[in-house]
Amino acid sequence: MTALKNIINYLENFGPQTFAQMPFNELDATILAQLAYLDYTILERQPSYKFAAINDQKLLKSAIKQTWNPQANLKLLQALQKSRRYQNLKWHNWETKTNVKAEEQFSAVTLEFAPKQYFVAFRGTTSTLVDWKEDFNMTFLETIPSQKSALQYYQRMTRLHPGRFYIGGHSKGGNLATYAAIHSQGMAQQVLKGAYSIDGPGLKTPLPLTIKVKIHKFIPEASIVGLLLEPEANYQVVKSNGAGIKQHDPFTWQIKNNHFQLIAAPNELSQFTQHTVTNWLTSLDDATKQEFLDSLYTILKNIDADQIDNIEQNWLTTLKLLAPEILNSKNETKQQWRFVTNKLLNSIFAEAKIIIDTKRPHLEQLYSKQLKKH
Repeated sequence: MTALKNIINYLENFGPQTFAQMPFNELDATILAQLAYLDYTILERQPSYKFAAINDQKLLKSAIKQTWNPQANLKLLQALQKSRRYQNLKWHNWETKTNVKAEEQFSAVTLEFAPKQYFVAFRGTTSTLVDWKEDFNMTFLETIPSQKSALQYYQRMTRLHPGRFYIGGHSKGGNLATYAAIHSQGMAQQVLKGAYSIDGPGLKTPLPLTIKVKIHKFIPEASIVGLLLEPEANYQVVKSNGAGIKQHDPFTWQIKNNHFQLIAAPNELSQFTQHTVTNWLTSLDDATKQEFLDSLYTILKNIDADQIDNIEQNWLTTLKLLAPEILNSKNETKQQWRFVTNKLLNSIFAEAKIIIDTKRPHLEQLYSKQLKKH
């Protein structure tokens, strides 16, 4: 049985080729987007900011410890260090900030992969509650703080480092890259060669036609995150060997030679989820969404659920703590929770009915054929 190939295999197979021999592509963008998740407070202890110069494996393991997939990221870094393609890769101007009051968590790094060629990598969502809250704020805010920070950071980098630029990120990082690409002006727009969203949420509104050609969005076949707030099908769908939400991990995405292995469309579950969530959010006004999310955020903080991965791993304990907080909340809050929950259930049932009605003629035809056989 042939082993399934991903971005690590791409580095192993095409690592000997320089960027002069093989131009920058979406696999390079996905690799560099992963580097935004590294802990540069650890890496910056090195005398050189060149990845190939890091010889301390313990240091690398510490730097990838907080990523979503530490084992795969370590293999990626090791393959990157051995490759001729990335032998001169170095990082500049790492920036990170968290503002709990403003509900912002932002991090970015500028990666020079060839002389005067840069990739600005915006970090995606981490496991902290404030990061997830900022993501959810996209549903009712026109602009979130991280989007403004991303635009400012990218424009500053184009002034500091003259050259050609690509920008991108995974998850929320892809959303930030798209926002920066759309809103950058002057020289920053001129030097931008491409923006890559790796399963990142949309911006709620269609992309301007003048910018759309520069934006490259990729989602897995069972995408959930990448189809959120996505008003148009301006994306390419990648074959994945992950199950369900695990497809959000780019290490599960399959490649064919030096490109992603593409398929025609997201699967039915992905489309069902997108339509359901879109209809649900549309049925709620912005004030209701904000009040509901604020109350949920407050309750989670009250039970010290500040890490999403802890909530996921201990979901039963979280539910036990969550239930009394909701029951003991104000009547207005409880009424709001019932209202929002009912709207979600209505959206689920409405979408399910559409699917059943669409498939009914086909099922009746199959049933009729079976009866005739007997």
